[in-house]
Formats: sequence, structure tokens, C-alpha cells
Amino acid sequence: MSIQEAGTSRPKALDPPLWEALRGLGHAVSYDTGDTILFQGSPSESMLLLDSGLAAVSVAHPGGDEVFLAFRGPGSLLGEFGYLDRRPRSAMVRAATPAQCRVLTRATLDRFLQADPRAAQAVTAAVVAKMRAVTDRRVRYAQGRIGTRIARMLLDHVDEFGVPATQGPGLVIDVPLAQARIADLVGARPRIVGLELARLQEAGLVDTGYRSRPRRLRVLDPAGLAQRVRGS
Repeated sequence: MSIQEAGTSRPKALDPPLWEALRGLGHAVSYDTGDTILFQGSPSESMLLLDSGLAAVSVAHPGGDEVFLAFRGPGSLLGEFGYLDRRPRSAMVRAATPAQCRVLTRATLDRFLQADPRAAQAVTAAVVAKMRAVTDRRVRYAQGRIGTRIARMLLDHVDEFGVPATQGPGLVIDVPLAQARIADLVGARPRIVGLELARLQEAGLVDTGYRSRPRRLRVLDPAGLAQRVRGS
């Protein structure tokens, strides 16, 4: 069984020709790390294409707490749910690294998709696939022991953001996956997440990245981590 099979399939991306066509409709906007790309509750007047960089999606609750939901990398649509249902933004999107987007206004995108039904169908299919992937992850990250849930989450992030380590074995998860963010994803306290990561490190499955700058988690043995998930 591959790492991908142990995790979940990624949402279907837009075909390169359609992506380029959409890019041509928008204007470029650059964001520094920490800048807000989309504000939760704001009107859904546009859809964005993430050309480069990394975005972090979160939701703020009425009490003031903010819960991390996901990272989005190059090739992602941002604000597409609000574009389709015309409701206010349901989440906050911030630049986790310097990022560049193409911003498509609702009027421009409406004209383009109305003139090309196949493009409209492809965009809708990509949004539905993303919704299914998000739902699938939420369900799987809530099932089983906390160690198993963390292992599933790490495998998903290796599949989506993993790059070969420059030194030593394994794959580096090339996003700032701090313990607090992992805790939000799997529904646990950061302290518990820290203890579970320490156990995985002792087992030789991960390196928590304390010595790396910037700090990045590294999965030393993806197959072993997948085996742990299957055996749980």
C-alpha cells in the first residue's frame, strides 16, 4: 500500500489550460507572510488563484478562538466556496509565506464561465472534490487513537507537501506544521500532540525538527508510519 493509499486522495486540480485561461482574467496581488488574503465574513466578490507561496486557512469562533483548518499551496483556488454560493467568506486565509495570487472579480468570472459551460463544469467539479477531501479528512482525523490520527495527518501532509530531505532519510513536510496547528486538525491539546510526536520520534518514524531552521517536521519512515495506521 502506498503512502497515498494510506491517506486520502487530493482534490482534483484544474487542468493547466483552464488554469492559464483563468489567470489571464485576473490581476496579480502579492502578500507578505502574515498578510490576510481573505477575511472571514467579508462579501464574496472574487475568487483567487494561488500562483506561488503558501496560504493558511482558519476559522475564528465568536469567543475569539481561531482554529487552523488547512494549508493551501500553489495551484489552489481560494474563496471559491463563497463565489459559488454567494455567501460571506466562511474562513480566514492568510499568507503563511510570501505569496502571489491572481484575483478574479465575480463579474469577470461570471462572464467567462457563462460563455464556456465546460469550464464552469470543471470549476464546479474541482470545488466539489475539494469539499469531499475536506470532509474526508475531518472524519479520519477524528477517528481512532490520537497517535493514529496524528499519523494519518502526517501522511496526508507528506503526500501534499513532502520534499526529499537534503540531509538524512525521509521526507520533509515543507509547511510550518506547528504543534498547535496539528492539535487543531486532530482535535487534541498541544501538550498531548507533543507527547505523541515524541513517541513517533522514539520509534524512528519522524523527526520533530527541533534542530532545523526553519523548523520542519520530517517523516523518516513513511512506510512504517503507514503500517502503524493500518495496524491500528
